[in-house]
Amino acid sequence: MFKSIFAKYFTVLSLIIVVSFAAMGGMQMLFSTRYWVADKRALLKENTQNMATITAQNTAETFAQTYHIMESSLSPYLNLMATTIDSYIFITDNDGRVILCSDNARSLLMSVTLSSEILDNVRNGEFFEVGQLDGVYQSRQYTIGEPIFLHNGKIRLGFVFASTSAAGLSEYLLNNFQVFFLSALGVLTLTFIALYLMTYRMVRPLRQMATAARKFGVGDFSIRIPVRGKDEVAELASSLNNMAVSLSSVEGMRRSFIANVSHELKTPMTTIAGFIDGILDGTIPDEKRDHYLKIVSDEIKRLSRLVKSMLDLSRIDNGELNIKPIFYDLNEQVCNILLSFEQRIESKDITVTGLEDSTRTEVLADFDLIGQVVYNLMDNAVKFINDGGTLTINIYRKDKRVYFSIRNTGEGIPTHEMPHIFERFYKSDTSRSLDKNGMGLGLFIVKTVINLHYGEIVVRSVEGEYCEFEFWMPDSEAVKR
Repeated sequence: MFKSIFAKYFTVLSLIIVVSFAAMGGMQMLFSTRYWVADKRALLKENTQNMATITAQNTAETFAQTYHIMESSLSPYLNLMATTIDSYIFITDNDGRVILCSDNARSLLMSVTLSSEILDNVRNGEFFEVGQLDGVYQSRQYTIGEPIFLHNGKIRLGFVFASTSAAGLSEYLLNNFQVFFLSALGVLTLTFIALYLMTYRMVRPLRQMATAARKFGVGDFSIRIPVRGKDEVAELASSLNNMAVSLSSVEGMRRSFIANVSHELKTPMTTIAGFIDGILDGTIPDEKRDHYLKIVSDEIKRLSRLVKSMLDLSRIDNGELNIKPIFYDLNEQVCNILLSFEQRIESKDITVTGLEDSTRTEVLADFDLIGQVVYNLMDNAVKFINDGGTLTINIYRKDKRVYFSIRNTGEGIPTHEMPHIFERFYKSDTSRSLDKNGMGLGLFIVKTVINLHYGEIVVRSVEGEYCEFEFWMPDSEAVKR
């Protein structure tokens, strides 16, 4: 039915406001009616009681213990009261026959006798009726009746009744309704204007977000949503902007990764194909075959590392990278991995310290995955260390944790790159000149593996001095206990 949230919100709130005003108008009419009727009833009651008192005072008692109302004395009071409250006032005897009435009701009431039912109601208590008094009146009247007592209530002389037209209620309600309608119309107009503006201001950021989301969907992450205020909508807009920044960064890294992978696949494959073809067609002499086969072997290993990194990334994304922990000596594993870098260490004249006094350090971890972590960290350290620099490796226990740290001297990592160093596909500016074969996956995989072991890895660096990576895992001795 509604095509937009603006239409839904505006329509629903408008209906609520209109229904509320209608209910308020209905309540006002109801209370106005009750007030009008109660006011008329109180006015008639007061005057009938006064008239009953005046009638008793203008009644004479004869010797035969009969009572006679002095009409000549009572009529002025009766007419004055009838004129004052705009009503009919009449007096009946105990049988309901009208014996005296105001001049304005003489032609209507002088020959009337009220029913016994009405008289019984007056005898039993206060009588009040909204109607035609058993057909006495041709239109609706408010009628109230009071008994007339003599000698402190010992003798009932008759009854006094007062009636006033009920037609005034309609006019009174109409006037009230007109005042309410005009007031409500003005308030509703201002309310709808304010509601429209408020709804438009509320929905506008959502429309901007929808536009931005469509742009994000087609790969355009340049658009930004204006953030106004500090409410939930502003928070959502800010989150979408942050998401756009993150997606833009990831997209840039993804494209860089694809370019790197394409280059990494193309270069060794071209090299391998060229050297193999040269060997097969005799271009490469027999005495140099071993040299070129060694190059082919290195390129194949390079491809293997690339494929392994890709597979690891796929397993991480699919949640399939599970650890298989065993108890083993981390110190021995580190020393064995270090031996595999012996040739590179010697070629750069690197001094290795920190493992001279190391002892057996048992951990409960996945041997292969932690080995990959140590290898990646050591490979980075050897790759970026300065010629003749120092490589410091430490393994120690502290606070029920096993720590491994590796520090290399050299240029270090720029401060602005530190927050991104563990992100996937990220390659620092400094590393591009030294690590042309990297894809920005090594440290991301390292962090993921350490997190799977319920540990943590941190990086520290001072530009121009050193770079240090340190991770910790729960101590296997604590696990055993």
